[in-house]
Order: sequence, then structure tokens, then C-alpha cells
Amino acid sequence: MKVFEFCPFFNENKVAEIKIRENANWVDQLYILEANKTFTGKDKPYNFDQSLLTNKVNYEAFDVHGKFREIEENKDYYNPETCRADQFDRWYWGLLSNNYAFFNESVQRNMCSVLKETVSDDDIIILADLDEIIDHRFVDRIVEEVKKHQVLTVKLHYTSFYLNLFLESNHGAPDCSYRLFVMTGRYFKSMPFTSDFLRKKGIAEALYDVVPCLDFFAGFHHSWVDHLNNGLPKLKAFDANVKDKTILTEEYLEKCIKDKRLHYLDANLYMDDTKKFLTSLDDVDINGLWLKEQEV
Repeated sequence: MKVFEFCPFFNENKVAEIKIRENANWVDQLYILEANKTFTGKDKPYNFDQSLLTNKVNYEAFDVHGKFREIEENKDYYNPETCRADQFDRWYWGLLSNNYAFFNESVQRNMCSVLKETVSDDDIIILADLDEIIDHRFVDRIVEEVKKHQVLTVKLHYTSFYLNLFLESNHGAPDCSYRLFVMTGRYFKSMPFTSDFLRKKGIAEALYDVVPCLDFFAGFHHSWVDHLNNGLPKLKAFDANVKDKTILTEEYLEKCIKDKRLHYLDANLYMDDTKKFLTSLDDVDINGLWLKEQEV
């Protein structure tokens, strides 16, 4: 049995370093795929730091010309209130048809299909974003459970901007669950739907009766780490999906941190230094990524 993980990449090198170090304890191959265009269709450089490569990291710089849809008039926006379980399929396919940025995101995420020629039925596959990191101390239980269920999801502690600044709640499925999925190679190769469809349907809380969620927090979603160098450019890369352009600014992000609140999600932020953080943080320079009380 081998363990494979697939993640799309934009420019989040610091969180990539954390994931690579954490995965080194149990993941045999981490596949990272980076496009040369933003989801909005603008050209971008390949940002991945090649010094992070190890024999357990498979990085591919992917030329998406001819695969991404070009910039076009945007007809629809993502709205968490309308993305509901009871109408998910209609909502999802309509959004892909009417929003080129969401279509482009799905193209990059669905490139995980390249693994189908590599994995065996008994292997373990993780489909996640780069900033969603499983704590290797829970590996034995996760592997045991996925062998029983074929596919599962996990709860993740959700931080924004800083590694120790936590979000009280998130849109969609709670505790940042139903975004990251762990499955057997057999399940992965037989899925009658795409990775992007699985993730979006999970967030829409439409998989509760289909995919089990483990009853403990199994890792961290460290979003927008190094927010000025990473979070803001990543947010702007998806600007075709944001109706309120005022949130695409440095001032907005700084206001969220100052107020300890993600205003667009109507969710509070809180500091917590007591959680059992990833051991990989001990080997990473987290200067500037850890919020201190006197800075608030």
C-alpha cells in the first residue's frame, strides 16, 4: 500500500513547505500541479519554490492554454446561500456553464485524474487543497477507517491569515469538513464524477448520507497564510467570482485581522495557542506567521 496526495497550487510556498514536511511522515508521493494562468484567465508565472522538491514531491508546471476558458462576461457568482444540498447538481452545472473562473478551477482540480494510471486498488488517495493538511499523528486511524469505508472526510481546524488565528465557523459543511477526501485507489478509479464535483458537493452539505466524517479534528486548514504575499494575490486570481470587489484589497484583509472577523462570512476570528499544532511547524520558519497578543 502506498499513499498519494494531489493538490493544485497557486503561490502558497510557505504552506507548501509545511505540508511537504508533515506529509514526509506518511505520504509516499505528493503531486502538486501549477497552472500558468489564474482562474480568471490572466497569465501568471510559475511560482512554486523548486528548493522544496524532495523525492516524495512530484511537481508539474501545467500549460493551460487551450484548456482554460478565456476571459468572458461573467454571468453568475458563487453564493453560499444558493448552493444548497437540495439543488446542488442544477446549481453546480449551471455555475460551470456561466462562470469561466469556476470552470477553470475545475479543470486544474480535475487534473488529479493523472493518478489513475499510477495507483493500485489498495493504495490511499488524498484529494485536498495545499493548505489543508492532515496531522500525521492520526494516520493509523485514518487508514484503518478508509479501508472500511472506501472514502471518508475529516474535520480540520480552520485558521486565517496566521497559524494561530482561528475561524469560529465557515460556510458550507462545518469544521472545514467535506473539502478534503481520503479514499482507496479502488474508489478513486471508479468515481463516476470529478474531484471538483465531489469537493463542491461536499461543501454544499450534500454528502452527509454518502461519505462518513471522522469524529475528531485530524489536521488544519491554514488559509491565507502570509496574507499580503499569498492570500491577497490568490483572492485576486479569483476576482471573477467576487461580486463585491471591495474585499479584494489589502485594507480589507487588515480590517478583518484588526476586527478579528471575516466580515464577508459573518464569522469571528480568535487566537488560540493551546491547540495541538502540527509537529512540522517545529522545522519551519514561522516568523511573521504567528499572531502575538501585543500585535492585536
